[in-house]
Amino acid sequence: MRTLDYYPTEVELVRLLRSYTPQTVLVSVEAISEAVAAAKVVEAQVPGVQVLALGQNPSPDVLIEMMRAGVREILQAPFDDRTVLEVMGRVMEVAGRAPRVTEMTDLVFSFLPSRAGVGTTTVAVNLSAALAELPNHRVLLADFDLNSGLVAFMLKLSNPYSVTSAAENSFHLDENLWTQLVSRCGGLDVLATGKIEPGFRIDTPQIRSLLDYARRHYKAVCIDHSGNLEKYSVELMRASKRIFLVCTAELPSLHLAREKLGFLRSAELGNRVSIVLNRASKHDLVNAQEVESLLGQPVHFTFPNDYKGIHKAVAAGSPIDPGSELAKRFRHAAKVLLANGDADEQGKRKFVEYFALSPARYTLFGGQKKQPT
Repeated sequence: MRTLDYYPTEVELVRLLRSYTPQTVLVSVEAISEAVAAAKVVEAQVPGVQVLALGQNPSPDVLIEMMRAGVREILQAPFDDRTVLEVMGRVMEVAGRAPRVTEMTDLVFSFLPSRAGVGTTTVAVNLSAALAELPNHRVLLADFDLNSGLVAFMLKLSNPYSVTSAAENSFHLDENLWTQLVSRCGGLDVLATGKIEPGFRIDTPQIRSLLDYARRHYKAVCIDHSGNLEKYSVELMRASKRIFLVCTAELPSLHLAREKLGFLRSAELGNRVSIVLNRASKHDLVNAQEVESLLGQPVHFTFPNDYKGIHKAVAAGSPIDPGSELAKRFRHAAKVLLANGDADEQGKRKFVEYFALSPARYTLFGGQKKQPT
């Protein structure tokens, strides 16, 4: 619950409605013109949200004005429990029949390493930056590797606030607080990790509230995971549209990728997993087709090894050079993601183009081509 002891401006009220997505708004009729204006803003911005007027012996003129503004319930002071419960019961019933409409993106992408050191954060940073380059796409990258997060280091960020700060304030987030929590890197917003806090816990309600806030304010949300499969990490993956399991063409990495894939399948998340083969080379002893055979899952993205390019980018505190071949791959992958993996586009590329996408027999969001429904 958020309480104000004044009538907010229209701009502030809209911001609060977006931040909190309330089911019910209570408005004092002490100043009728401000109360009517507030009720009209609520109705215009979030139709379906119930507005309940509060007043002490309001006059018939006040009642008529509030009814014209769309208010159907008015509680008069002094309040008694029975009346309040009756009114709130009716408000809840109406709210259930006409639930509030809230725009929330479903483009939530998780990046999970098969093991430490496979370049998952590099993939997350550069793919997020590529998404943020697309027109009208506000993108958030959140680093949930609480003990070994490298996003802030790679982008040279020094914000004293972190993802743990956001979790602790997850029930009180608004745009003013949010701008303090995130750092800006080009067109990308970054919620980085702070100092190491081994005992810090993020509870499920905090995760849901934090993620819901991000989904209301961004076109896409990218989450970098530690790979330790913490409870909060699994909760975030449950809310993700795609889980990118990042591995390299090395046997230890592939072994652990298969183990984690088994866990995700047991958690009924297997259908959301996409394999990313990172640091690939034509000279690898295990090629992409053999990786698919080992994991029983298609390789959806293959990114080439560019050690020097990544080293320069980290030294500069920026995504990789946009003119490099690797950057082009990330930009192409970003477009495919937002197009939901257009099968025709992928079908134009042959699998022998080793640094391209997955074979044409696969689509981005499933093991085989989708059947008509």
